[in-house]
Amino acid sequence: MLPPIALVAVAIPLILLGIHYSSPGNPGTATGPNVNEPGLEQPKAAPFTKANQRAVHRVLREFILTAVDRREVARSWEISAPSMREGFTRKQWNRGELPVVPYPAANRGLGDWSFVQYSYADTVGLEVFLFPKPGSGWSAMTADVELVKGHDGRWRVDYWMPKRFHGPPAVAATAKASPKKQKPAKAAPVHKAAGKRSAAPPAVVATPKPSRIWWIVPIALLALIVLAPLGIGIGIWIRNRRAAREYSRAST
Repeated sequence: MLPPIALVAVAIPLILLGIHYSSPGNPGTATGPNVNEPGLEQPKAAPFTKANQRAVHRVLREFILTAVDRREVARSWEISAPSMREGFTRKQWNRGELPVVPYPAANRGLGDWSFVQYSYADTVGLEVFLFPKPGSGWSAMTADVELVKGHDGRWRVDYWMPKRFHGPPAVAATAKASPKKQKPAKAAPVHKAAGKRSAAPPAVVATPKPSRIWWIVPIALLALIVLAPLGIGIGIWIRNRRAAREYSRAST
């Protein structure tokens, strides 16, 4: 345990910090978070029709092959929404400078999705699952994608973001070979003395004793965990009491 003077030395700075950074409430007015924001309306859900599914499947497959897998990147310009192309020139995009994380996608189920996250009249959010190419060193990946329908009736990718990776990375076939067996260690040499064989005595290694000074670190951390909320609470209480007294004086 820390001595009392050490506890006081830790608690006083915490109390002062709580008083300094705490902000008293206004005794005359109670305010809260704004719940209803004017002008913000939740779009109405709409069915993801078969026709839209077929169109989205074609666009999504093309986008993964070009923008994600970086094969003929220039073809992905036309199937990307203006919001995704914002800040990039056509020349930059064609060079591979686009806001899409590259991924070596295998040609397996491209254009399919795991499930539909939301569906509106001209917007659909999907979760897709991609498999990596063999030997790429990447794991299978889940990504979120949003597609929007323009005024011309064509679907375009408006958002693409990898979400998580699954399983071990895909390694090359040569790397899957089992490692070579290690040779057994040679036996310790024996000594001959008076016609008898005796093993060499094992070396004795002294184990250093841990220093007691390391106990101070966890004890200090435990004291901070206990005293920090207490110090902040006392600081807020003192600040609120001060504000209440000032409000009472102003009212009288």
